[in-house]
Amino acid sequence: MSQHSHNNHNGYNSNNLRNNTTSLSIFTSARHNDTTIATTSTTAAAASSNNSHNSNDFAYPDWQLTFIFLICGLIILITILGNILVCTAVAIVRKLRTPSNLLIVSLAVSDLLVALLVMPFALVYEAKGCWIFGQTACDVWTSLDVFLCTASILNLCVISVDRYFVITRPFQYAMKRTPLRMTCMIVFVWLLSALISIPPMFGWKEDPKKDHCNITQNIGYQFYATIGAFYLPLLVMVTIYYRIYRVSSRIAEAEARSKPNNCQLQQPHQSHSNSLSLTPSRQQSQSQQSQQSSNLSKECKATKTLGVIMGTFIACWLPFFILALIKPFCHSSDACIPHWLNALFLWLGYANSFLNPIIYARFNREFRKPFREILLFRCLGINRRLRFDTYAEQYGPTSQDRL
Repeated sequence: MSQHSHNNHNGYNSNNLRNNTTSLSIFTSARHNDTTIATTSTTAAAASSNNSHNSNDFAYPDWQLTFIFLICGLIILITILGNILVCTAVAIVRKLRTPSNLLIVSLAVSDLLVALLVMPFALVYEAKGCWIFGQTACDVWTSLDVFLCTASILNLCVISVDRYFVITRPFQYAMKRTPLRMTCMIVFVWLLSALISIPPMFGWKEDPKKDHCNITQNIGYQFYATIGAFYLPLLVMVTIYYRIYRVSSRIAEAEARSKPNNCQLQQPHQSHSNSLSLTPSRQQSQSQQSQQSSNLSKECKATKTLGVIMGTFIACWLPFFILALIKPFCHSSDACIPHWLNALFLWLGYANSFLNPIIYARFNREFRKPFREILLFRCLGINRRLRFDTYAEQYGPTSQDRL
């Protein structure tokens, strides 16, 4: 009996021990689950907080960000103002409304649109380090980037072709240099730019990456776009400008040889009879020669301006297009080419649109004086003042000016 009671007692204790152990395990498991849930909640909250914080952050420290916004913002502002100035000068100054200046207006419009539609988004993308405007906006922006930059480059190419025919075939080309022909050349430039920029919108591109917006690195398209938008126009421009330089040099040498002969007609030791022998027909011939010499001098100055523009164009865009041919062969463009170098060369190319109006203001007198008048808000009567200045330069000040 006692043995049986003892056994029952032992069994009762064992059951209690197992029950206590089970309860403890359940409590420990529940506590562990509560801890896990709390930890997970804390981690999720922290991640959410970090994501929220990062979405408002920029990719650079404050001082670098200030420098980037200052430099890029200045480029955008001056590009807009400078190219508006070019368009305004051609619109209101009568002597600038020539067929050749239609090409310059087309160049200014393309550069202006680069500053308005491309550069601001590029600045935000660079500052944030990610694309925040959506995939559709990305496709439109990259297409506009290629389209407008290509139009700017091709406008420079067409201007060089026009200048070549003016220098080498002045009389034949003068009859063909009509506003209609210039308009056709401008339409050709913009259509060709569209043919180069549109293909990615119809599928000739890679799958987009999240939070990234770059021109497609498809090897076939990159070769198609870079050759059509840069290397082929570059070859045409360099070849044409070399020929222009040779022709201009020959003209300058011919003028230098003819100057002593012209001066002999006006030497003081000549007799009175020789001076009387200058018939009206000969005087008219000399006047025509003087006018032709003046025209050639203007064309040579315009050629110099074109040379400066071409040199600037090559310096601005060549580094970017060299990288454009390298990047498609890199598995990761950031690993192959540093991001800062890629961004620097991109904005160096954009700076070409900023420099073109500055070059015209510095090297082309026909634009420099109207620019000054417009910036001083003296647009009223600008044609009369410019006409008087031109007369004074050619024939000296009038008697009223001397008084």
